[in-house]
Amino acid sequence: MRRTSSETIYDELKDDIIFLRLKPGEEISQAVISEKFDVSRSPVRDALMRLRSEGLVVMRPQRGCWVSKIDISRVDDECFFRLALEKSVIDRYREFMKPSDLTRLEYFIALQKEASAACDAVAFYNADDDMHSIFFEATGLTRIWQLILRETGNHRRMRILSMGSKDVLDKNIAQHEELIQALRLKDFPLAVTLETEHLSKLKYEADAIIESHPEYFTNRKSDISAT
Repeated sequence: MRRTSSETIYDELKDDIIFLRLKPGEEISQAVISEKFDVSRSPVRDALMRLRSEGLVVMRPQRGCWVSKIDISRVDDECFFRLALEKSVIDRYREFMKPSDLTRLEYFIALQKEASAACDAVAFYNADDDMHSIFFEATGLTRIWQLILRETGNHRRMRILSMGSKDVLDKNIAQHEELIQALRLKDFPLAVTLETEHLSKLKYEADAIIESHPEYFTNRKSDISAT
């Protein structure tokens, strides 16, 4: 029961952090969480310890717990990590691709278009992730996809912040459609190139995102230059 409670708390808090319902720098009350889930402090601490290990919360003894600010240096590391794995999976995908995969990819793009029309960044994000997960599922590497989700919390929060306008969402859709067309033509070198461009675009958007929400970030260029 304790593990089940801890998992439930972990999942809900992580979603709240990733989707910025809990803002970077916001304090997290263990007492409030315990009361909300009607549990003791132990499963709450267990969940928070997991989130700390993923760089999503900061815990200070006798002082409290806060949502971590987005660490730019860690965003760069996590982006590199995801890109390296996903490029390899796309290249491997040539051995496993089925026509039904293309149908599923197009379905998730349709969901992205609906989310873009509604300016719903969360729905878009979920459909985007579901689309990318198909490559890992098809190649029998779902554990690698779960590893990416677990280890890229700073990068994922940055992605949510990047989806602040319909133009950005529509650009993502266009890149996804180019990727699917390359796969349809079985042009895997082009697919890898397109995936690299798609997953690398966040670094070109970073300055504008940080300028819009400077209070959410640590290890900014201005922080580094001031030391």
